[in-house]
Amino acid sequence: MEIVSSYNLIIEFSVIIILSFLFNGISKRTNIPAVLMLISLGIILQYILQYFTSEPINFFPILEVLGIVGLIMIVLEAALELELKREKLVPILKSLAIALISLLLSTWAAANILYYYIPEMSMQSAWLYATPLSILSSAIIIPSVAGLKSK
Repeated sequence: MEIVSSYNLIIEFSVIIILSFLFNGISKRTNIPAVLMLISLGIILQYILQYFTSEPINFFPILEVLGIVGLIMIVLEAALELELKREKLVPILKSLAIALISLLLSTWAAANILYYYIPEMSMQSAWLYATPLSILSSAIIIPSVAGLKSK
């Protein structure tokens, strides 16, 4: 069975869009970001597929394309909502400082955990591996704080 066929891709994209729509509705009621629910669903489906297939399926070609397209869409969406004005310089600089401090602290914590639990890893490698783990996505942060009151 060919897994990367045009019919399979159309069905997969349609199911992902429908699930994303459903998870957005659930997300508004529960304040759990829809992205986290989709990631959890993917992990659960991976474990379920292990029991039904005799050989592992290589999803990397599909995931590589989806990752690149998703990254482009996130960057373009952020660029469309961007308004740079002189009055907003101070909040932008404060946000930058808070983001950098949180990135450094979360990277430091993740690096120490990796260094502690993996004996053969150097601290430099731990910092290198911890950096992408510490980057907080706007797809998770924005829905998490959307329900907060302005005060």
